[in-house]
Amino acid sequence: MKFEELNLNEDLQKSLTQNGFIHLTPIQEKAIPFALAGRDLTGLAQTGTGKTLAFLIPIVNKIFAEKLTGHTALILAPTRELVLQIQEEATKLFKGTDKKVTSLIGGTEYKGQLQDIEAKAEIIVATPGRLIDHIKSGKLILDTIKFFVLDEADRMFDMGFIKDIRYLMKKCPNDKQTLLFSATMSYYVIRIASDFLNNAVEVAIEADKVVTDNIDQKIIHLGKDEKIPYLVNLILQDTEEGLGIIFTNMKIFVPDIVNALAKYGIPTTGISSHLDQKKRIRLLKDFKIGKYKYMVATDVASRGIDVDNIKVVYNFDLPGDTENYVHRIGRTARAGKKGRSVSFCSEIDYHELEKIEKLVGNSIDAMEVNEAWLTYPTGEFTEFILTEKHKPFPKNNFSKDRSGKPSFRNKNENSSKKDFVKKDFPKKEFVKKEFPKKDFVKKDFQPKDKRSEIDIAMDYLQKADSVLGKEPKPKKDKFPKKDSQRPMKQNFEKKSQDKKENQNYDKTKRNLFDINENGAKNNSDKKVSIWKKVKSLFGR
Repeated sequence: MKFEELNLNEDLQKSLTQNGFIHLTPIQEKAIPFALAGRDLTGLAQTGTGKTLAFLIPIVNKIFAEKLTGHTALILAPTRELVLQIQEEATKLFKGTDKKVTSLIGGTEYKGQLQDIEAKAEIIVATPGRLIDHIKSGKLILDTIKFFVLDEADRMFDMGFIKDIRYLMKKCPNDKQTLLFSATMSYYVIRIASDFLNNAVEVAIEADKVVTDNIDQKIIHLGKDEKIPYLVNLILQDTEEGLGIIFTNMKIFVPDIVNALAKYGIPTTGISSHLDQKKRIRLLKDFKIGKYKYMVATDVASRGIDVDNIKVVYNFDLPGDTENYVHRIGRTARAGKKGRSVSFCSEIDYHELEKIEKLVGNSIDAMEVNEAWLTYPTGEFTEFILTEKHKPFPKNNFSKDRSGKPSFRNKNENSSKKDFVKKDFPKKEFVKKEFPKKDFVKKDFQPKDKRSEIDIAMDYLQKADSVLGKEPKPKKDKFPKKDSQRPMKQNFEKKSQDKKENQNYDKTKRNLFDINENGAKNNSDKKVSIWKKVKSLFGR
């Protein structure tokens, strides 16, 4: 089916023809007619099948047909790279008109974004975080939004944006048209569709196949230290024209891989979160125009690189999230073209292979290991020199081992650290001053009295009494002798005897409230009971 058969607006049809869009892809052919009719829609299709145009064409067509101005469409995407890709595609459709597309992403200045918001761009493409910042500041109001689009919805929910998406949907008018597109259908995708989409149409393309048949998938079992030399040899032996992407799980590996390939004359760059957003955008553009033949990236870019002529995807590591494998290799074989992927499986990530094969629905063919490629190639190579402007990392941390070959994850001998020059400052001469010595007179000190303070006080009292003519009091022993304990024993025996004598009293008279007013124990007639007085108060 051709776009001419959709009876689109003339300006839009002209833009499509100028950009070479003639035939509709399967997802576009199924989704666009319903979207043009104003229906809410959920689209499920593989990566690289043309989902971006599937939601942009209905939006742009309505803007042209009804001559809408101001904020008309809000498109959410999980990553900055994907936001910029959507913005680029929408700008192509607006070419030659006064309509505008703005992107709201982190890593860029607020001032420029505020100017775009004040200019009332018709299409806003954003990541949830930065968009919410502008809404809460009161600078952006979504009362005029007529289209709400979620692109790569499954990825957004995986990244924890579920609450943000609900918040943004409630900020838009209730009568908006909602379009939801995803590569995989998860629980949250179904839940958000049932909560916010009104009588939505479900469109799916080859839902039973996760990966397109146009990708030739291979896997190589290597040790973790054998990956870089084997990758260098693979690329040097590859004579096929086109670009390539190398995915790694950790951003600290990006500079190591880039330097190793550049050392053997392979034009390579890389992007990761270590770089600011402006530099990431510049490096990505240079890669698209062919300034670099290979791009090393983390999963942050797996859904944001939309280049037509990517021939191969290398998985330097198997991804921990199995769905990321689908999005990685989906960078090749786009728009019906052929492509291939090569994945390295080492002893640290072999357990991910079973999960990936279960997801794609078949086992991945293993390539035979070439023993000669396990070491770095020999010979003379012209090194590809990265300028400071296009280095994919702030500092060069690549070095050589003792044999002169590239060493993995070592710091550079010629790093960009500042060389501090030791300066010769004039030494200060310190003059030793002679101070007059003091003559210390040796005094006769009295030895310290080792007696206790009580003994000393008693001696002073005895001396005072003798001066006053009084007889001195006898000094008590600190520790009494055993004979002095006899009165205590006699006292105890006397108390026990009194207790035996008192056992003859009438036990029936034992009452805590009985008081002997005259002190006589045996005169019970004169006892007065307080308890009887208390009962008498209550009339008893």
